[in-house]
Amino acid sequence: MTSVGILTVSTKCSQGLAVDKSGPALEALLSGPVWTVSERAVVSDSRQEIASRVLEWSTRCGLIVVSGGTGLSADDVTVEALDMVFTKRLPALATAMVVGSLKITKFAALSQVCAGLCGKCVVLGVPGSTKGATENVQQVLDVLPHAVATAGANGTRHLHADEGASVENVKAGKVKAEKVKCGCSRMDEQDTAHDVQGLSNDLEAGVARRARKSPYPMIPVDMALQQVLENIGKPRVERVPLGQIANGQVVAEDVVAREHVPAYRASIMDGYAMSSADGAGVFAVRRAMTAGASTDVWELQRGEIVRVATGAPVPRGADAVVMIEDTELVESVDGEERKVRVLDTNIVEGQNIRPVGHDLRAGVVVARAGTRVTAVGGEIGTLAISGNSDFAVYAMPRIAVMSTGDEVVDTLGKTVTELPLGAIRDSNRPALLAALRALGCDVVDFGVVRDEPDALSQTLDSALNTCDGVISTGGVSMGERDWLKPVIEQRLNGRIVFGRVAMKPSKPTTFAVVPYAQSQRFVFALPGNPVSAVVSLHMFVAPAVRKLAGHLVGVGGSEVQVLRPSVQAVLLDRVELDRVRPEYVRGVLAWDHKKGAWTVELTGRMQQSSRMASMQAANALVSLPIGTDHKPQVDIGETVTVIVIGPPQI
Repeated sequence: MTSVGILTVSTKCSQGLAVDKSGPALEALLSGPVWTVSERAVVSDSRQEIASRVLEWSTRCGLIVVSGGTGLSADDVTVEALDMVFTKRLPALATAMVVGSLKITKFAALSQVCAGLCGKCVVLGVPGSTKGATENVQQVLDVLPHAVATAGANGTRHLHADEGASVENVKAGKVKAEKVKCGCSRMDEQDTAHDVQGLSNDLEAGVARRARKSPYPMIPVDMALQQVLENIGKPRVERVPLGQIANGQVVAEDVVAREHVPAYRASIMDGYAMSSADGAGVFAVRRAMTAGASTDVWELQRGEIVRVATGAPVPRGADAVVMIEDTELVESVDGEERKVRVLDTNIVEGQNIRPVGHDLRAGVVVARAGTRVTAVGGEIGTLAISGNSDFAVYAMPRIAVMSTGDEVVDTLGKTVTELPLGAIRDSNRPALLAALRALGCDVVDFGVVRDEPDALSQTLDSALNTCDGVISTGGVSMGERDWLKPVIEQRLNGRIVFGRVAMKPSKPTTFAVVPYAQSQRFVFALPGNPVSAVVSLHMFVAPAVRKLAGHLVGVGGSEVQVLRPSVQAVLLDRVELDRVRPEYVRGVLAWDHKKGAWTVELTGRMQQSSRMASMQAANALVSLPIGTDHKPQVDIGETVTVIVIGPPQI
């Protein structure tokens, strides 16, 4: 049986102001021996909600029917939302629905039905009325099983032959064509091996044959991050000495103390060790005890005191330390104390002495797995006193960084004073290297690579051979020399997890995984525009790095909040909202002590993706929703979600 998802698009139904009738009607229509409805939901008339739900279901459903939002009003956005996620459009299937519906009513012409594939899942967009939804699906109900079977297969050869019969036998007349098991009487002429090219342009084809529209569905930001975290791999554990643990690393195993701290009775302050039973009076000073001295060879007698320094061992026979301020000198010889009067009249046993194991007892856990080492120093100090020689920590990922483009001039190598016409200085690579180092990564600079498939594949292969992953910028959009995606798929046998994200800036952000040496490496192919590259890094690369560094170990709550922290802040600017994609504008996050709240101010009105200056001083990305006729802007004083990318001002 084929799993089916039924999605009703209606803001009123999603808010409980109306009752969904088309969803139950479609569920009744698609019940039986062929179909099983496994997913049901109602969402508002929102492109992002529709697209997100369809993308989520497409991995586990063979058919998704979306009802509602196919009319002519401004709020009807289902067709536009599905267009974002279609990897292939099925216009003939949509035409079949329209032609059949027009035989019933001429008003079917006013419904913008659509059909397409989201990966291997068939998706239909039909009207929201019960009658319109069921009538449209009924027009293609007989062919849907074959459509779903074809979409979910690597070719259709196995569908077009009788069980036990080969296509050759069908062609030779030994098996009649009408006996092929799918019932369509069609035979494939060619063997349909697995298509290793993926969705990218053919490297061997000319520019005239490149795609005019990206074949990669534009997925929502949250789904893109989810796919990154699902495919990035697991943290790797290494054992290192204390001196090699870096700020930001995470302890991978519980650390147990091997010895008591202190291992001896230690004086808390500078003063005199004595027997508390002696009380106040004049005493002979036997000797001095400094930190590190041993008391194993002698014992203090009654009526004697010994001068001790802070941290020094307290000798046997002494059970209290009197601070030096509570004494006075009585007699000295050649600068050495001979007799001292103790003024303290309330001396008690254990006074100013740390007993053995007072700070730390052997066998107790001093640092739990998941403890993150900070620049404060407390974690390193605690590990140091545990008595262990090495520690299990999560290794920081080793990442290769490269810029691509024939026009890009290296700014980290030889100085170029005069730029040739059409050339630009590389700001992406230096910015990414700095940001990755701040995250604690071990980075390797692979320089600027030309826009040539051979150069790109050789450099990527070399980088993947020595690093956990690669971050590149440029070469991922629709230009004739944008070769990153086809090189990854066709030269490296990689898999593009996603090739576009519904966000502004950074729409062409690409994430891929590549099999390598019995393991899997990752590639973040970021856009070439400078701001797009840096925003992509903070939105997707930084959370991936934190996961690989073990930041989720031992932590409860939201993964996203841990890996990409955000706060609510009061906006200090008025911002027009983009009508197509959610936008992430650069801002300065600060704590307003008078208001007792976070505030965020834009780094400037010019927020173009090419303008690296808009990143200067930015410590936050202001997350803005898609604008609508009802909400075209965000005003001063409104509360917005702010993604923290640097230390806020406090």
